[in-house]
Amino acid sequence: MDTELAIGLKLNRFDLEQCRNEHLFALPARVSQWITINILREKEEKNIFIVYVMVNVLLTTIPLAVSLYLLEGRLPDIVLSFLGLGYLLFNILIHARSFILALHYSTHTPIFNRKWKFLNHINTTILCNFFGIPLWTYYAHHIAMHHCENNVMPHDVSSTMPYQRDSKLEHLKYMLRYVFLIWVELPYHLIQQKRHKVAHRCLMGAITFFISVFYLFQLRPIATLFVFILPTIILSFALMEGNWKQHIFVDPDDPENVYRSSYACINTPTNALNFNDGYHVEHHKNPAMPWHQLPTYFQSQIKHYVEQDGFIFTNIGSGQVGRLVLNGQLEQLAEHYVNVGQKKRTKEELVKEFKRRLQPITSMPGKST
Repeated sequence: MDTELAIGLKLNRFDLEQCRNEHLFALPARVSQWITINILREKEEKNIFIVYVMVNVLLTTIPLAVSLYLLEGRLPDIVLSFLGLGYLLFNILIHARSFILALHYSTHTPIFNRKWKFLNHINTTILCNFFGIPLWTYYAHHIAMHHCENNVMPHDVSSTMPYQRDSKLEHLKYMLRYVFLIWVELPYHLIQQKRHKVAHRCLMGAITFFISVFYLFQLRPIATLFVFILPTIILSFALMEGNWKQHIFVDPDDPENVYRSSYACINTPTNALNFNDGYHVEHHKNPAMPWHQLPTYFQSQIKHYVEQDGFIFTNIGSGQVGRLVLNGQLEQLAEHYVNVGQKKRTKEELVKEFKRRLQPITSMPGKST
């Protein structure tokens, strides 16, 4: 057995063994088995957890949202507003993270077989609208732009490169740019890259969403505020905060190198809440890799972390990494760093390297090999 593989087998065993916690409730065993055999692509049983999240949202978020619309005008506005706030908190705190990550991985690798592929539209056309993502725009932003451009400016308009990434002010500027300008910058980028079909679909999705929300607001302003407007604002910030934190460390000498433009978070309970999203390096290196294979794939990539001097953190998620960086707690972050053969550094030298990879990058060096 290769030394790197032997290290990997021991390194992230916690992630391989922990139970999935993305869903609020599961389906009966017989129903799950029938779905796996008859509906899921290649009968991939692990993707039943994505189905669970979809069903959870369909059976809770949608009825609750419809109820708010039906109750408006029948209850005092103050009572409906409290109910709306309860709905908003429930949907964001209970479902948002799991749904967005379920949407994420099922967009990269559709989970339903050919006969049932129309079910993919449940996430991309219907449910996404309740989580601040207008229909048909997620593919355009995340795959057609972000993954194609790999966080590299100027064509990835959500690139973290030009910002001082340990600055709270720069962090805010980054999120505000997305919230207010992405609706123009994204289709413009796609047209520049001659992705006309994707740009047209993105524009049509955004226009359909905003016109529908405007119309619904005229009819039911309170329900529309809590069901569509506030989730769009709040989760737009949350989406970009997540991208910022996953690409907070970028090596100015090699920003196109996936091992130096992101990092891995292993052995953390958050990986059981977000479909192993801590393995962001592996995801960028092989975007089609199913979410449940990422921890095993990581084990085979140890030698590349050594060669490319990549960052690995243990017992901490990317959200915690970002908070420590933004709060200036790099020494505390260094306690979570895992050395599997990368360049040897003292704690002070590691913190210095952290700071070097947090500097804004305003021009591109030579192409990465």
